[in-house]
Amino acid sequence: MHSCFRALAGLLAYVLVLAVAGQVKAQSEDLTRNYQRGSSLFEAGMYKASTPYFVKALELAETEYGRDSSRTAFILKNLATVYSKQGKFEEAEPLYLRAMRVFEEAFGPDHGLVAEVTNELSIVYVERKRFIEAEPLLGRVLENLERSFGANDSRVAVAAYNYGYASEFVGDSNKARSLYARALQIWQSQRVPDDARIQAAQERLAGLSRVRESKGPSLAPYLPKVLPGQDAEAPQVTPAKPPSPRVAKAPVATPSVRVAKAPVVTPPPLGWRVQLASFRSRAAAEKERKRLQEKLASSFGATGGLKIAEAVLSKGTFFRLILTPFEDRAAAAAVCRDLKEKSQPCIVARQN
Repeated sequence: MHSCFRALAGLLAYVLVLAVAGQVKAQSEDLTRNYQRGSSLFEAGMYKASTPYFVKALELAETEYGRDSSRTAFILKNLATVYSKQGKFEEAEPLYLRAMRVFEEAFGPDHGLVAEVTNELSIVYVERKRFIEAEPLLGRVLENLERSFGANDSRVAVAAYNYGYASEFVGDSNKARSLYARALQIWQSQRVPDDARIQAAQERLAGLSRVRESKGPSLAPYLPKVLPGQDAEAPQVTPAKPPSPRVAKAPVATPSVRVAKAPVVTPPPLGWRVQLASFRSRAAAEKERKRLQEKLASSFGATGGLKIAEAVLSKGTFFRLILTPFEDRAAAAAVCRDLKEKSQPCIVARQN
């Protein structure tokens, strides 16, 4: 049985154990019956048929335990997974977000359940082509897997590839190149090399410097399914071979720097930056800058506050929310760690 099916099937027992250990009233027979029926249909691959049972179980759990109970969050996560399996990612997203918030408050941000929901939510964002939201979540997935399985585990390579893919499509080709190279190195070092994934990483690296007409393969074949808290072996997935990037018949040299007649943005000084978010529009970036400035001002220290940096990249123009300048990476990393402790995703990057 697939590892995510095992995790789903085991949640009911976990809910019952919690109820006994906490000496609270046992869940109703109606809730138990709907949950068990939904789980059985899910395991059989009958996702649409399982949906009404999980919907009913969620209604009953919210009544019996409350909307913010961890028991309710288990069912929230399962219903979100049911929707994802049917490609209903818009319905799945708010359920995953609710479940993540409850699990973080109940068990802490480093718990395996939080990691699992983080991973599944990142898949939703990728499938909806929302790479800006997906990128920080994939960064968290990578950190969780490194902490649980070690830096050279094949699952870490999968996460690095996915993180690189999202970074490429938000315009950070340097970070994407580094992450693809890391995934490639891990896959090549395995006792039984995964030729399909090695080829995928090589083609993504080559594609960063080629003219392409398409954005390449979906991330779906590479997304890790085993996370902290699960005891399953790494899934044996044979990903589809990604299409080779198309190369223009007459290669055109692309200048490394675009010179505008009247530049409106002054490049930031050399050094390191902490990046909190990236947007396609300046208005969206400004709105988020004001919100984070009020919420996290105490973390910005000597930088004074968030700045908006316009980046004209091969994928388009992006407006980054950054803290800068930092003379060395260690200082930038310390600020980023503080932000992550406050549940604010961020990355450290060299100024460019």
